[in-house]
Amino acid sequence: MGSPLQLMIVITNYNSGEVQISDDQGHQLMLSRERANSLIMSARMHTIDEFLQALPGFITDADLLRGIQSAFDRPTSTERWNAKEKFARLRTLVPGYESKGMIEVVETVQL
Repeated sequence: MGSPLQLMIVITNYNSGEVQISDDQGHQLMLSRERANSLIMSARMHTIDEFLQALPGFITDADLLRGIQSAFDRPTSTERWNAKEKFARLRTLVPGYESKGMIEVVETVQL
């Protein structure tokens, strides 16, 4: 096989606090509010390399994991930082808070 193609990864942040991660090959993973919060906080509190090391604990779909990891294969540290910040800037909710319109999409970002 040839070299792997760069997949488009889409991260959808819902008003409920849940996060869906999908790619253009049909793979998708829905993270509960708690798991999504942990992923986002990991992106906020860790370096790029630490965040990449933590990803397998959150992303259980091997194809999605590889796609996300490949999004960090960028030539400059700024591009790698920007990829991590797409996770870090997702919205989180305070535990116990129930928002209205929980299935509404708050934000969609692409890696």
